[in-house]
Amino acid sequence: MFVLLMAGQVGHASASAVKLNPITRVVELLEGLAKKVEQDGKVEEDLFETYVCWAKTVIKTKTATNEAAEARIEELEAYIDDIKSGRIEFTSERTELEAQIKALNQEIETAEDLREKEKADFEAAKDEMTKAIAALEQAVEVLDEATSKHKGSLLTIKR
Repeated sequence: MFVLLMAGQVGHASASAVKLNPITRVVELLEGLAKKVEQDGKVEEDLFETYVCWAKTVIKTKTATNEAAEARIEELEAYIDDIKSGRIEFTSERTELEAQIKALNQEIETAEDLREKEKADFEAAKDEMTKAIAALEQAVEVLDEATSKHKGSLLTIKR
């Protein structure tokens, strides 16, 4: 308010006296300072708006990249779980070994079947031979009994 009163008084004075008056000079300096402050404020406001725009862009970009990274982390965790659980294999070695095991198991099964058949054949042949030997021994006894009275004949068996 004091500045306004002084400005009113300055208006009454002559032009040459106004320029020399120290109060006028202070008023002019204050007016210049006010203009400078307004200009600086506009510049700072423009800088702030530029900063806000930059910050929004950076935040948006970082948020998007973070979301993409989180999605990638989830994908990689699922991939690691698949590897650990055996759903994903890097080589065909496992499938080849499983095929070899299957082939070997079939060979073992075939060999066991063959051994069982050979054993059954052997048991049947053994039984047949045992019966044949028993029959021959019985035949020898019968012949020995029948020829015991005829010691000089050709059918005599010597033991």
